[in-house]
Amino acid sequence: MKVTLGECQHESRRFLDDRDTAQRLYENTRKATLDRRIRIAPDLLNTIHAHGVAGLFIDPERFLRSVSTPSRASSRRGTALYHARLANNQFDTIATSLAEGVSIAATARIQKTNEKSVSRVVVKAGRHAQQVTHALLRNVKVSECQLDEMWSFVGKKEKNLDVLEELARILGEAWIWIAVNKIILAYVVGKRTTEYAIQLVKEVKRVTTSIPDLFSSDQLSQYPAALLQEYGRYVYPPHKPGLGRLPKPRLVPSPELRYVQVVKKYKQNRVVEVTRKVVFGDPEVIDRILAASPVSKKINTAYIERCNGTARHINARCVRKTYCFSKSMEHHEHQLALSFAYYHLCRSHKTLSKRYSRPTTPFMAAGITDHVWTMAELLRFTPKIPCS
Repeated sequence: MKVTLGECQHESRRFLDDRDTAQRLYENTRKATLDRRIRIAPDLLNTIHAHGVAGLFIDPERFLRSVSTPSRASSRRGTALYHARLANNQFDTIATSLAEGVSIAATARIQKTNEKSVSRVVVKAGRHAQQVTHALLRNVKVSECQLDEMWSFVGKKEKNLDVLEELARILGEAWIWIAVNKIILAYVVGKRTTEYAIQLVKEVKRVTTSIPDLFSSDQLSQYPAALLQEYGRYVYPPHKPGLGRLPKPRLVPSPELRYVQVVKKYKQNRVVEVTRKVVFGDPEVIDRILAASPVSKKINTAYIERCNGTARHINARCVRKTYCFSKSMEHHEHQLALSFAYYHLCRSHKTLSKRYSRPTTPFMAAGITDHVWTMAELLRFTPKIPCS
């Protein structure tokens, strides 16, 4: 067999039997390298003439430098479609279907493709949507912030886990911690522990310009500890006269931190009484904030509860009784990112559209964007994430 290399011809010889798998793979790779029309330095070409293929290994670094050519930049680089095997229109349609709450199996049947391809779209589109949201949602001025957690699970419910699965903490309950101020400021997926509550408050602190005027939530005990961890300060109590060790510093809320709770009393799984409790802050200052607020006139968690309902409606994995539950935490988080980005950027809100007399998304109402995005625009947007 003769192979053309530049302007010369060289004979390709096989040294071992074709039944040797390793040698056959090596020969196929070598032929593919020689068949490629590349430019090689004349001295290297002479080395190959004199020593055959072994000449490539006399100075391999020099050979690689000589044959390496700058790769052409792909138009998909930096987008969700980079290294995707689907056509652009099909990728956009699958991502839109998933963001509208259609399951993976149903999307695969509609698009006449396999479920693995749809799962890859979930990962690629979700990862890209998370980067876009992370780049756009910065330096937001927040007056009120409502906190809540929404139950979901991955793989199987908590009661069905064995001992090893409980220790691994991969399957089972995957609570979705959400912070809302007209838009979803932050969300975290994890267990119902103080660790994830702190992550949620830390994410709120990252995207906001200053501490919100008022925090509100239900009576979950993890929220006060998380707010103190991020917005509190240490003070040293005065030392009593006499001998003894110095008192340890205490973590106290800063004067700007105001936090209230909505306490619900249940009877036979029904709410029979709702009371309100001021945890941090001056009650008179909180009353003035609520009186001047264009949204809330009293302590409530209505907006975060409505957000939870919307999240279950647009995400098939969050429906309470369904076969569409997530089988892995990775897909669970990516689907959430895709659903929330689509809700913020691409899906016009009826109430907002009526208020502004034109199709309006939550990010448009917040002043982050100026138009309704399409799914294609979301997937092809190249975010520039500033260094933190």
